[in-house]
Amino acid sequence: MQRGDLIDQVRATLAQAGFAVSERCDLRPVSFDLVARRDHDLVILKVLTNVDALSDAIAAEIKLLAKFLEARPLLVGLRAGTGDLEDGVVYNRHDIPIVTPATLTEYVLRGDAPMVFAAPGGFYVRLDHERLREARQELEVSLGVMAQIAGVSRRAIQMYEEGMSASIEAAMRLESFLQRDLIRPMDPLRAYDPTQYREPAAGPAADPMEALVRRVLEGLGYQVRATRRSPFNALSTAADDTVLTGVGRDSPQLRRRARIVHSVSRITERPGFFVVEKTTRTHIDGLPVVSRTELRRLTDPERVLQLILERAAPEPESGRV
Repeated sequence: MQRGDLIDQVRATLAQAGFAVSERCDLRPVSFDLVARRDHDLVILKVLTNVDALSDAIAAEIKLLAKFLEARPLLVGLRAGTGDLEDGVVYNRHDIPIVTPATLTEYVLRGDAPMVFAAPGGFYVRLDHERLREARQELEVSLGVMAQIAGVSRRAIQMYEEGMSASIEAAMRLESFLQRDLIRPMDPLRAYDPTQYREPAAGPAADPMEALVRRVLEGLGYQVRATRRSPFNALSTAADDTVLTGVGRDSPQLRRRARIVHSVSRITERPGFFVVEKTTRTHIDGLPVVSRTELRRLTDPERVLQLILERAAPEPESGRV
């Protein structure tokens, strides 16, 4: 299956499951392919046929976006260098959870969360450690006996009761002996906590126009975090507000970028805008546009948001930026 076909399949699955899904982000370079929302779940998705293609730089940007957009990252893939990925298993690369298309379908359409995750050494499961300890104590079984039954050390049983994961074989032996359901399902969207991501120090802006916009926004009280592999150039945050910030000049690609950013803005429920050198219009394909001169006249971050909201209403498209 080609990657484009796989992205379309994932998009259709999410839509069928009741997610609002963005347009495909088909620009290059690209850190994510889709964003999707269902109720309070906002997901940033990368889709790859071979998950080994996920680089550290792309993963870092996905985690940055997830943190400041209050989203969850997810990679959907078919195989790795070692072979096809197994259905019903959660893998990970660079801390980003990975599932197959079939696992995603079972999870979002039928509510069947996977039970198994892959880690160095094989496949593992998470145990209900409190139920394990209560069952052992109720039956008055010693740690030593439990260790013999599970085929592990006494210390391993202690660690299971403290929350450590177990091999599939050990978990099944314990469930059979104790006659208890001990294996807990995994929620792929909760496998990684984006708030734990620590972004590196910001480097200098590569483009003079981008550097100017960053200086102006920082002067207004925004923290500006560059996004090198997204259709927008930065995430700008002030207080609890995060704005998708694009910088561009008159070019055929600008309209294409604006359309995608507008779609992402709607799904993430975060305002977005482009700063351009000159313009006579207030938006491009629904995305608010502000000229460099207008931006420099603003005096506080609230006025930035106000201007974006004023220009977000649809209007007939005509002419060029």
